[in-house]
Amino acid sequence: MRTGTPAAVRAQEADPWADWLLHERNAGDPEYEMRIQARVAGYVDRALQRLPQPEPGSLLDFGCGDGAVGLRALQLWPSLRVVFADPSLELLRRASARAEAAGVHAHCSFVQLGPRGLDELADASFDAVVTRSALAYVPDKPRLLAQWHRLLRAGGAISLAEPIFRDEAVAACAQRSALAHAADDDASRLLRLLHRWRAHQFPDTEQVLADSCHCNFSERDLFAWAAQAGFAQLHLELHIESGPSLAPDWDRFTRHTPHPYAKSLRDVLDWECDAGERALLEGLLRHNWEQGRIISVERMAYLSARRP
Repeated sequence: MRTGTPAAVRAQEADPWADWLLHERNAGDPEYEMRIQARVAGYVDRALQRLPQPEPGSLLDFGCGDGAVGLRALQLWPSLRVVFADPSLELLRRASARAEAAGVHAHCSFVQLGPRGLDELADASFDAVVTRSALAYVPDKPRLLAQWHRLLRAGGAISLAEPIFRDEAVAACAQRSALAHAADDDASRLLRLLHRWRAHQFPDTEQVLADSCHCNFSERDLFAWAAQAGFAQLHLELHIESGPSLAPDWDRFTRHTPHPYAKSLRDVLDWECDAGERALLEGLLRHNWEQGRIISVERMAYLSARRP
């Protein structure tokens, strides 16, 4: 095992959101980034297509990241006014630069989210609120949905595309429980190593799961919270898709993380395994990767609703 500071910890010391979105997610590879952006574009289009007609006059891109939702909305509706909101100043700068390059900066405003969140934005100031993988990372989701309700004009709409990680976390918890009673043999040793990797990406105890805002909810919770916030005409779809990893090669696969709180397989191999453990775990996973047997499953909930 190496000594020092792994990438996941170094990211937390700076701007974890910008670091993950711009570097960790794509393992620093432009080809991989293009594949990810194509996948993200599909999520964004599905979310925007769920906004009711007529076209909105103003839109809040909450948790905007580098601006994917708002910039795509401006392509669809050139007269739209978009407010990009995110806690990361670096990502807001990136979104601003992209808006400038696209020639739409005059239609955009940028808000850095602080401890008070959206409190400073005026009531009934938007026709739509759209998010893509943003609500999932907010601890108090019912409160945020209530804030969106306040910000929308009568008849305004929300449209969310949010990842659902709960199944992965529940599986990690079940695996941990099963391994606690497993025999001490070669098969169990390998399963424990696989679980070590899994536990660095998803909660593996009920308490940690309950405290993990990105994993402790389901699509049904999103539906219930939106209804409790006062939204009507709710529609929810859960899309589950499986397929090979988007990573172009083994090295990029080992450096990818599924969300900002996860460690990569490379970090686990470098920092959490001794030489023998590393050889066993990497040997198995690389063989399965080369045989095309490693399949990823993505669960995305699409929720749309209107303020009466």
